[in-house]
Amino acid sequence: MVVKILQKILRWMPIILLVLLFMVDRKNTIHKFGYIVLLISYSGILILRVLYAKKEWHREFNTDGLNNDSTVNKMSDYQDKLNIAYKKNKSI
Repeated sequence: MVVKILQKILRWMPIILLVLLFMVDRKNTIHKFGYIVLLISYSGILILRVLYAKKEWHREFNTDGLNNDSTVNKMSDYQDKLNIAYKKNKSI
């Protein structure tokens, strides 16, 4: 329940930040500080998500020996071997 709410908030965060940008009182230090903290934390979350996706992509497609296999003559052969390796890794 809480995860779904956080996902919806993160999905709408760019629009929320845009609206808050127009509403921030530039003379009020608390408004400026709060907006900057919110912007930096959202940027940090986005960076963490990209780094996690990169790590997962490398873990998923890092299969040793497939590129050195002499039985692979076409791209479809390589794709079949990747699918087999993916299914084997997914079951682990």
